[in-house]
Amino acid sequence: MTLGKKIRNIRKRLCISQDNLASIMNVSRQTITKWETDKGMPDMSNLQELSKVLNISIDNLMNNDGLPLLKMKIKLDRNKYKNKLTSYRDILNDYFNNSEIFVLSFYNDLNLIEKILNLFTGGDYYLIKDVSDLSPYYLVVNNETKLLINIKDYNLIIYELSSDINTKKFKFDNKTYINCGKLKI
Repeated sequence: MTLGKKIRNIRKRLCISQDNLASIMNVSRQTITKWETDKGMPDMSNLQELSKVLNISIDNLMNNDGLPLLKMKIKLDRNKYKNKLTSYRDILNDYFNNSEIFVLSFYNDLNLIEKILNLFTGGDYYLIKDVSDLSPYYLVVNNETKLLINIKDYNLIIYELSSDINTKKFKFDNKTYINCGKLKI
C-alpha cells in the first residue's frame, strides 16, 4: 500500500474529512489530496507532524504492514467552541456530520482490591471512581467504522473500535460503555 493510500485509509477510518485533516495539519486541502493520490509526498516535517497527529509511528506509516486500531487527539479551538450549551453538538457536527452518533454512559471496571473496597463502602467506591470523569463519551458509527469519542478539556479524542463490537454495550480500556440512544444533530 502506498503512503498516500495509507493516509487516506487512516483518515477514512477516523471519519475525518480532508478539510479537517488539512486544518489540523496546517496545510491546504489540496495538499492532503496530493498526498492521498500519490501526486506529492509530505516533506520530513509534515511527515513528523502527520505521525504525531495520527498517533502512528513514521515506521508504521512508511511500511507495508497493516495498521493497529487507531487513536487520534485533536486540539479544539476555544474561540470557535466557546458556547458551553452547544459546543459538544457543534464539535460532533463539524467532525462527524455524516455518521450516526450515540450518547454513551459508562462505569469503570473494578479490580479485585477495588471490589473489596466497594463491598466495605456499601457501593460508594464504585460511585466515587465513576464521578472522576464527567466528560461526555459518544459512539460514532459510519458504515463498518465504529469510533469511541471523548470530548475533554478542549480536546477531541477519537479511538477506533473493533468493527465487531456490540454497539449496545461494550468494554474498552477498563470501562464498560452503555448506549443511551441516538443523538440528533
